[in-house]
Amino acid sequence: MDVKITRTKMNEAEALLNIQKEAFQSDFKKYKDFNSSPAAEPLDFFKYKMNHSLHYTIFLNGKIAGGVCIVKITDTHYRLFRIFLKPNLQNRGLGSKILTQMERKFPQVKEWSLDTPKDNDRTRHFYEKFGYKKTKENKINDRLTLVEYEKKKT
Repeated sequence: MDVKITRTKMNEAEALLNIQKEAFQSDFKKYKDFNSSPAAEPLDFFKYKMNHSLHYTIFLNGKIAGGVCIVKITDTHYRLFRIFLKPNLQNRGLGSKILTQMERKFPQVKEWSLDTPKDNDRTRHFYEKFGYKKTKENKINDRLTLVEYEKKKT
């Protein structure tokens, strides 16, 4: 499978938002997080994020498969705000390829941070195998607690 990651173009916004909503739909149903769920995000905010972050489109064999949103905190601290793939492409090893490519794309970054749901063992295991360490928890609502992770490079 040929994976390419390029900066997102504005004409890709709708397709990417639809993939994001599909990818996070089960979390949305489970956590009922109407304020910050990626599955409830409006197009205008998605486009705002594209313009105010490092936003990338993931192509698999030439077709849009997902996206990555990175926020620059400082010159050496970046936050992996969101990574998403079409549900039928998940659990195939693509996430590992994508995360590796994204970390390599920014060699100046000494600290990466992100959050993920506490009860999502699959994503927590995924980030932990890449060296991310749990730093704290943030309760969002009665159903959702996010685990904050960071990874420091020396």
